[in-house]
Amino acid sequence: MKEQTKTLAKAFSSRGADMGRAAKPGPADLPYKFHLQRLRIDAGGYDQGGAYWGLGAPLFWACDESTHSAPVEMFLRAGDREAVKAKIRESYPAARFYR
Repeated sequence: MKEQTKTLAKAFSSRGADMGRAAKPGPADLPYKFHLQRLRIDAGGYDQGGAYWGLGAPLFWACDESTHSAPVEMFLRAGDREAVKAKIRESYPAARFYR
């Protein structure tokens, strides 16, 4: 498994931690090509930017930064990379993935 290279934006303020991070969906019919990366969650359930996810199945970040209208980004929990791909294909049937 690749080391995490996604730099996460700060996800907390004086009022506390954000609960997760917002997805940025796109039209389902475009041929997206996603980068997938497993994100580190600390023992308290927080990512490196301070957003709270809780503990459980591994957390993955998926992003297509191609020239479509805007980047598509999502955060998913799944047991492994293949399970994440299957979840993404439920919403984006034409999705492909970088290695």
